[in-house]
Amino acid sequence: MLQRRGGKFSKAVFSLAWALHLAAIPVSYSTSAYALKGDVKLPEPYVSRAIEAVLLPINDTVRKEFKLEPHANGVLVLSVKPGGTGEKQGIEPGDVITKVHAHKIHKPIDVDTVVYYWAKAGKSDFRLDSYRDGKAYNSTGTITLSTYETVIDVVTVATWTSWSVATAFSYSEFYGEYSQEMTASYESSETTIEETASSEEFTAEAKSEATDESSDATTDGASDSATEPSDQPDAAGADDNDAPAAEDPSDAGDDGADDNSGGDDSDSGDDGGSDDGGSDDGGDSGGDDN
Repeated sequence: MLQRRGGKFSKAVFSLAWALHLAAIPVSYSTSAYALKGDVKLPEPYVSRAIEAVLLPINDTVRKEFKLEPHANGVLVLSVKPGGTGEKQGIEPGDVITKVHAHKIHKPIDVDTVVYYWAKAGKSDFRLDSYRDGKAYNSTGTITLSTYETVIDVVTVATWTSWSVATAFSYSEFYGEYSQEMTASYESSETTIEETASSEEFTAEAKSEATDESSDATTDGASDSATEPSDQPDAAGADDNDAPAAEDPSDAGDDGADDNSGGDDSDSGDDGGSDDGGSDDGGDSGGDDN
């Protein structure tokens, strides 16, 4: 009886000791398989309300891993919603967005802040300046406050059209790694955007940029207008200048004075004298006839 109890007691002590041993061992684990080989960590992505796309801040790691230009700045488009606002505007995964409505983009949330500010003011046409395969590219599309405020189901982001690059990047693994961060930032960004867009500093900057853009457009238009008139005479004005009607008043007076003066005969005589070839021809022909 004592042996049986002793055996049970020994097993209990052993189990407890083993449990304490396991608890004392530090446990390290990873929640994902990393989107790039070599445990390369990318910056946290951002789900844009304005263009329905996943945007990535650009740093040295992003430039290296995605083979961007050494001095590339702005935000990298990782994926776009099929049939969404961004895709309709011509935005493609792999594009690097540098400006929205003349506002320089430094981080992903800037895209939404600019669009939100101007959409609230009634603007719906937005120009996006970007780079595609290292070449400058821009697109203009419609983004209304209504489309901006359309709620995005972040779970569907996993199925969006992603960028296929010649690297070891895996969008599915990337989504799995950052899905929680995407959801959290999407929910919290709304307040940040509204606060930034309503600040005096941002308002002054946005209005200044809009004024500069309008001035540039006016200057370009003036240059075009100044160029067009000089081109038009070459195309159609040459025939009009050849028409006698434009010179009739002065020319007619001069011609009339010449005709009324007795100098016409002398002029013709002078002309005849000066045209030596004409008189010689006349003499020659007369000699031939005789």
